[in-house]
Amino acid sequence: MEVKQYKNHKEVPSKYKWDLDDILKGKSIHYWIDEYEKIMKQRINIKDSKFNSIEEYLVDIELAEKQELISNKIDNYISNNQNTDIVNSDFIKLSKDFELKSHELSKEFGSETNRFFIHIEKMKKWKEDSRLKLYKRDIEDLIASKDHKLDDKIEEFLLETSIGEPDPHSIFSILSNSELDFGYITLKNGKKVKLDKVNRTKFLKSDDSKVRKQAFNNFWDGYIKHKDSFAEILFQHFNKLVTVAKVRKYKSAVDMLTFDDKVTDKTLLKLFNKVSEKRNIIKKYVKNYKIFYKKRFKEDFNEWDSMRDLVKVKSSYSVEEMNELVKESLKPFGEEYSEQINKALTENWVDYMSTKTKRGGAYSIGGTYGIDKKYILMNFDGTLRSVETLAHELGHSMHSYYSDKHNDINNASYPIFLAEIASIFNELMLFDYLLKNSKNDKLKFNILDSIISGFNGTVLKQVMWSNYEYDLYKGIQEGKINSSYDSISKTYFENAKKYSLKDKISYSIKNTIQSIYVPHYYYGFYVYKYAIGQLVAIYFFKQYKNYGKEALDNYIKNFLSAGGNDYPIEILKKVGVDLNDDKFYDEGFQYIEDLVQEWTKLGKKIFK
Repeated sequence: MEVKQYKNHKEVPSKYKWDLDDILKGKSIHYWIDEYEKIMKQRINIKDSKFNSIEEYLVDIELAEKQELISNKIDNYISNNQNTDIVNSDFIKLSKDFELKSHELSKEFGSETNRFFIHIEKMKKWKEDSRLKLYKRDIEDLIASKDHKLDDKIEEFLLETSIGEPDPHSIFSILSNSELDFGYITLKNGKKVKLDKVNRTKFLKSDDSKVRKQAFNNFWDGYIKHKDSFAEILFQHFNKLVTVAKVRKYKSAVDMLTFDDKVTDKTLLKLFNKVSEKRNIIKKYVKNYKIFYKKRFKEDFNEWDSMRDLVKVKSSYSVEEMNELVKESLKPFGEEYSEQINKALTENWVDYMSTKTKRGGAYSIGGTYGIDKKYILMNFDGTLRSVETLAHELGHSMHSYYSDKHNDINNASYPIFLAEIASIFNELMLFDYLLKNSKNDKLKFNILDSIISGFNGTVLKQVMWSNYEYDLYKGIQEGKINSSYDSISKTYFENAKKYSLKDKISYSIKNTIQSIYVPHYYYGFYVYKYAIGQLVAIYFFKQYKNYGKEALDNYIKNFLSAGGNDYPIEILKKVGVDLNDDKFYDEGFQYIEDLVQEWTKLGKKIFK
């Protein structure tokens, strides 16, 4: 079944589009922008006097919460409209105008942190007042951060000049997406086609090994030509954070970057070491994959062959079929959960269809407090992958629904640390449903392969990248790493060996080019959170398989509904997860090992 292609968003039938006007509740976007400005000016007027009494302080908190509710509306209305038509000049202008207005108001408001610290002794007493109970943790965090505060004038300067700060990720993105030349692919008929990031996947799936090899090598050669520029950008980004951490008196850049989540070195090193230790489970999968590949294609597996399908299963879905499949797979979560899923799929929460000017990929919106519909953007293509995507994004949306319902605005937003757990759990529920209800061995093989390879990409690879970042920060702080590609890539290589799925690995530029390639490196230090999310999702899924409804009730009541009402490590402890316990990791990898055995058994049956 071929999915209809639409030129623009206006062409898409309304049943397949999200209803963003619901955000505005009958008002115009300009009304909400004016309201935002009014509230911000009220806060500016009382920015100093609010510290006169708890009553006055609470007035500002109430205004701040109203401001956040309005900000959620404005940001989501503008950004989501932009994402359905990225060339729409009206929304581009609206976005830039609001960003400028917000920046000017923020400058006028000044540093709230500085004002807080002027009154810190008063705040130490006030935090015990029952009227500030909901804000006590935030106040305590701010008090604790005083050790890392700079002089008031320096903090004000940093705030005012932040808009002009170079953004390493933007530089990386422009260079990576616009400036790289990947050359041409020569097809069997002699025709030459320009290689780019979009058509690369198509060529890597080609039946012609010469085409696959060209696509693989040309792509990485594009990065290799600019390896020194990327290395310099990466080093400057890391070196700046190392310097900031030193100036702000943190033990290290990693200590600074994990400060808010209260993640310790002990937890990180436990994660790194357990994943490295357990990699042989994935090694068995890779070994058998190569055996099956040779039986299927009558040739040895090469590094440019990883995107070829070992089995082809004819499976295509309409939007309606996809919706039904996802609804059925998530029914075990209970009545309320299912009711909200039904609303999401029938009341225009989801923007399904792809158009030429729509943003790629998929997401569930953030900043949802005060917004009834927890919107989802996707690019439906009729494949099983789209079904997985919908289940995944609904996990995020349901996390937002329960979090917003059971918490005040200050404690509703869940951190990135916890953000992927619900979405991956939903994927596992979908896969479980498909495996139970399918008699097709090839489909089962594909599903198991998707889970195992997904685990490899989310746990093994992300932990290796995180360990590399950790070592890079440490090496730069100690003066052992410089900005040369040679210096940076050798640190990467040491981690590549630690997590390698090969019996032997040797250093080369091509083997280490991922030391500068991954976009996440140019933001902060967070990819380890994705690995933890996958492992915790497996924990919840295993609990469900062992204890049924009782486990799902615990998940909804004590995890989804917790939002951000405690530190992420503490929220996980309340549902039985201890990230410093070997057992947690052992059980997660045991689950994957069982799947590898099941997948191998099916593979031996299919590839006789």
